[in-house]
Amino acid sequence: MVMDKRRLNLSLSMASPLQREAWAILSAIPAGQRTDAVCHAVCRAHEESTMLDVLRAVLREELGGARFTTEKSMRTQEAGDVGDDVLGFLLALQNDGGDEKTDPLF
Repeated sequence: MVMDKRRLNLSLSMASPLQREAWAILSAIPAGQRTDAVCHAVCRAHEESTMLDVLRAVLREELGGARFTTEKSMRTQEAGDVGDDVLGFLLALQNDGGDEKTDPLF
Protein backbone atom coordinates (compact mmCIF):
# COMPACT_ATOMS: atom_id res chain seq x y z
CA MET A 1 0.00 0.00 0.00
CA VAL A 2 1.51 3.31 -1.13
CA MET A 3 0.55 6.40 0.88
CA ASP A 4 0.04 9.54 -1.11
CA LYS A 5 1.41 12.46 0.90
CA ARG A 6 2.09 16.07 0.14
CA ARG A 7 4.57 18.12 2.08
CA LEU A 8 4.49 21.82 2.79
CA ASN A 9 7.39 23.50 4.51
CA LEU A 10 6.49 26.72 6.22
CA SER A 11 8.88 29.34 7.40
CA LEU A 12 7.56 32.06 9.74
CA SER A 13 9.25 35.39 10.36
CA MET A 14 9.14 36.58 13.97
CA ALA A 15 9.49 40.14 12.67
CA SER A 16 5.91 39.91 11.37
CA PRO A 17 3.29 40.32 14.13
CA LEU A 18 0.81 38.08 12.30
CA GLN A 19 3.34 35.32 11.73
CA ARG A 20 4.61 35.62 15.31
CA GLU A 21 1.03 35.20 16.58
CA ALA A 22 0.50 32.20 14.29
CA TRP A 23 3.71 30.64 15.63
CA ALA A 24 2.55 31.11 19.21
CA ILE A 25 -0.74 29.41 18.44
CA LEU A 26 0.83 26.56 16.47
CA SER A 27 3.54 25.90 19.02
CA ALA A 28 0.89 25.57 21.75
CA ILE A 29 -0.75 22.70 19.84
CA PRO A 30 0.65 19.30 20.82
CA ALA A 31 2.97 17.64 18.30
CA GLY A 32 1.05 15.21 16.13
CA GLN A 33 -2.05 17.41 16.12
CA ARG A 34 -0.64 20.44 14.31
CA THR A 35 -1.30 19.18 10.78
CA ASP A 36 -4.98 18.60 11.56
CA ALA A 37 -5.23 21.99 13.28
CA VAL A 38 -3.73 23.78 10.26
CA CYS A 39 -6.03 21.87 7.87
CA HIS A 40 -9.11 22.74 9.95
CA ALA A 41 -8.09 26.41 10.09
CA VAL A 42 -7.47 26.63 6.34
CA CYS A 43 -10.76 24.90 5.48
CA ARG A 44 -12.75 27.06 7.93
CA ALA A 45 -11.18 30.24 6.56
CA HIS A 46 -12.05 29.17 3.01
CA GLU A 47 -15.64 28.27 3.97
CA GLU A 48 -16.03 31.59 5.80
CA SER A 49 -14.71 33.53 2.82
CA THR A 50 -17.06 31.70 0.46
CA MET A 51 -20.01 32.26 2.79
CA LEU A 52 -19.24 35.98 3.06
CA ASP A 53 -19.05 36.27 -0.74
CA VAL A 54 -22.45 34.58 -1.09
CA LEU A 55 -23.96 36.76 1.66
CA ARG A 56 -22.64 39.94 0.06
CA ALA A 57 -24.08 38.92 -3.32
CA VAL A 58 -27.50 38.18 -1.78
CA LEU A 59 -27.52 41.50 0.10
CA ARG A 60 -26.54 43.43 -3.02
CA GLU A 61 -29.32 41.74 -4.99
CA GLU A 62 -31.98 42.24 -2.32
CA LEU A 63 -31.02 45.81 -1.45
CA GLY A 64 -30.14 46.86 -4.99
CA GLY A 65 -33.33 48.83 -5.56
CA ALA A 66 -33.79 50.06 -2.01
CA ARG A 67 -33.48 53.74 -1.22
CA PHE A 68 -32.34 54.84 2.19
CA THR A 69 -32.55 58.21 3.89
CA THR A 70 -30.85 59.15 7.08
CA GLU A 71 -32.75 60.56 10.03
CA LYS A 72 -30.71 63.74 9.73
CA SER A 73 -31.76 64.31 6.12
CA MET A 74 -35.41 63.74 7.05
CA ARG A 75 -35.22 66.43 9.75
CA THR A 76 -33.29 68.96 7.69
CA GLN A 77 -35.25 72.10 6.95
CA GLU A 78 -34.31 74.90 4.65
CA ALA A 79 -32.76 77.97 6.23
CA GLY A 80 -35.47 80.27 7.52
CA ASP A 81 -38.16 77.55 7.72
CA VAL A 82 -39.94 77.42 11.05
CA GLY A 83 -42.07 74.47 12.08
CA ASP A 84 -45.77 74.83 12.89
CA ASP A 85 -45.13 73.97 16.53
CA VAL A 86 -42.68 76.87 16.85
CA LEU A 87 -45.09 79.26 15.18
CA GLY A 88 -47.89 78.16 17.53
CA PHE A 89 -45.65 78.71 20.54
CA LEU A 90 -44.66 82.20 19.37
CA LEU A 91 -48.30 83.09 18.71
CA ALA A 92 -49.25 81.93 22.20
CA LEU A 93 -46.52 84.17 23.64
CA GLN A 94 -47.84 87.13 21.67
CA ASN A 95 -51.30 86.51 23.09
CA ASP A 96 -49.84 86.36 26.59
CA GLY A 97 -50.65 82.69 26.80
CA GLY A 98 -54.40 83.35 26.49
CA ASP A 99 -56.85 80.50 26.03
CA GLU A 100 -58.08 81.77 22.68
CA LYS A 101 -57.81 79.34 19.79
CA THR A 102 -55.02 80.34 17.43
CA ASP A 103 -54.21 79.54 13.84
CA PRO A 104 -50.82 77.73 13.83
CA LEU A 105 -49.93 79.29 10.48
CA PHE A 106 -49.84 82.85 11.89
